[in-house]
Order: sequence, then structure tokens, then C-alpha cells
Amino acid sequence: MITKRLLSTGNSHPFPPMIKNYLQWAQNTPKHQSSTTFNPKGTSILATDLLKSYFEKGLISQARDLFDEMPGRDVVVWTAMISGYTYFNEYTQAWSVFVDMVKDGNVPPNAFTISSVLKACKGMNSVFSGGLVHGLAIKRRFVEGFIYVDNALMDMYATCGVTMRDACVVFHDIKQKNVVSWTTLIAGYTHRGKGSRAVQIFREMSLEGAKLNPHSISIAVRACASVGSNILGRQIHTAVIKHGFESDLPVMNSILDMYCRCSYLSEAKEYFNEMSEKDLITWNTLIAGYERSDSIEPLFIFSQMESEGFSPNCFTFTSLVAACANVAALHCGQQMGSHIEWVYEVLELPARHMKEAGYVPELDCFIRDQEEHFF
Repeated sequence: MITKRLLSTGNSHPFPPMIKNYLQWAQNTPKHQSSTTFNPKGTSILATDLLKSYFEKGLISQARDLFDEMPGRDVVVWTAMISGYTYFNEYTQAWSVFVDMVKDGNVPPNAFTISSVLKACKGMNSVFSGGLVHGLAIKRRFVEGFIYVDNALMDMYATCGVTMRDACVVFHDIKQKNVVSWTTLIAGYTHRGKGSRAVQIFREMSLEGAKLNPHSISIAVRACASVGSNILGRQIHTAVIKHGFESDLPVMNSILDMYCRCSYLSEAKEYFNEMSEKDLITWNTLIAGYERSDSIEPLFIFSQMESEGFSPNCFTFTSLVAACANVAALHCGQQMGSHIEWVYEVLELPARHMKEAGYVPELDCFIRDQEEHFF
């Protein structure tokens, strides 16, 4: 087999140029058909590279087949498998691999493994699993020693915890906090609807002299928008210009959203017109901002959006229908009429997914309910 020929060589140089052709072959192969005998000394790096390449191509099943065939797996291989599953949102599979790794007992996880599996715990929304990993991290002395482990712990607790308490405990125990640490805490409070606390932490972050990045700026602006703090939002807008983040599209969208949520629609429209780049999120944000303005401005924005080549999605239509309802603009149906088939397709998606998941409606209850209604 080609796999055996590739992986049995001890020379790592000829392998990388061959990966592309091999992956093209593998994409047409339903299962990784190989009874390869691995040479641990000569093929560990090659096998790991191939495993990562599978994931880069989205060949998840082939990656798993290769992983299962590999004896003497080292920590890099285990971690690559966990990270690959996590990247493709296969969180349960990632957790299963981690459990197998711990049960195997031959290769202890390292800090990168812990960080990767914590992302899987977050994805599963399982604070119980995350707590088990936290305990292992303390035992292995990864906590307070590896900042990316501390940040991953914070992120997991901020997302999965009943409150922000555990995330705050981890945060306060970090001796040298970085921008990710601060941003994770701010994002956690913002996600839970505690914008005032998030804004307060952002102020503390600024006083501590933490270096800002586009992501931290976006999160902070979102927190300001959630509490209608336009004054601080403007200050952050000034900081965006000062730090040269004004060309970052997610940052620009966050600022636009802040002006819209704070009901500064004239400023929002002015800022929108000045934006050097726009995407569908940009257009949807402005349309949603005008949703309760008691005007037909969303219809004009929608027409402009289509004329510039952007296709609407379900969020666009939701805001448009709400805007039309507010001003009783029944004629807006004519403008959206050409998209009605697309709208019906979107509406059918939930029913289709429910059917695929095995949902069976309670027809008996439905019939009795109708009988009670009519009789």
C-alpha cells in the first residue's frame, strides 16, 4: 500500500511534497485501507504530519483510521487528534480521545493537551468534564504555570459555569495576566448580560496597561452597546483610531452596532458610509438598528445592499419584516416578494432538522386540541 511505502521510510524529506497527491487519493478512499507496520523511530513525525494534513483537508474519518493504526502514539499525536476533533466541533469525540489517553496511561497529557480538551469541554457545555480536567491540570502543575491553560480554564468556566465565580477565581490567581485573560473575563460577563460589570473590567484592564488587540476592542464595544454606554463607546472608538484598528472589519462592525444599540442612528449611518469595507454583518447591523425607528429607512438600506451585490439572509428578513410592521408598510412585501421562495426554504430548515433527528409529532394531542378548539 502507498501508506506503507510512505511511512516505512526513515527519510522525512521526500514526504511533504507527496502529501498533496496522497490526500487526493485519500479523499476518494472511503476508509483508510492500510495494514501499515509503523517504525516509531523513523515515522513518528511523518505520521503526525499526515494526521494534521488529513484534518486540514477535512478528512476526519481518514484521520481517525490513521490514528487507530498507530502504535506507540506520543503526546503530540494524541494532542493533534484532540485538537483536530475540536476544530471541527466534534467535541464529544475529542473528549473520548482524551479519556482513552488518560486510561491508556502510557503517555501523560501536556499543557497543550489540557488546553485543547478544555475547548472541547466548553463546546460540550460540560462544567463537570471541565472540572475533571482542571483537577488533572492542578495535579500536573499546569495551572498558574502556563497562561494558555489558565485562559482556557477561564473560558470554559465563563461559558459553562452557573455563575462567573469560578472564572473569576482562576483570573485572580493568574500572576501575569495577558490581553486574552482580560478579554475572556469581559466576554464572559457580556455573554451573561452583565454589561456594566464587563465595562468596569475593561476600565481596570486599561488602567493596568494591558495591550489592546482587535478582539478585546470588539468585546469591549459590545459590552458598551449592551448597557447603552455611548460615552465609553466613543472613548473606545477613539482608542480604535489611535491603535490603528479602524481597518479591522469585526471592530468596525462592533462600533456600528454600538451606535445603533445606543440609538445614535445618524452617527451610525455616517460611520457606515465612512467604512472602507463592508460585509453582510455590516448591512444587517444597520438594518436592525433602524428596525424600531418608525421609518422605511431599512427598505432603502436593503435596496442599496442588493445593488452592491450582497445577498440577504434570515437575519436580514427578520429585521425587515419587523421594521415594516412598525410603520405598517404593507407595500414592503412587494420589495421582498422576489425572495419569498428563499424565505420558505429557510422556514422549512428547522422542520427538516427535527425530522432528521427523529422527532415525531404528537398527532393525537394535536387532533384533540383542535377538537376542543372547534367544539
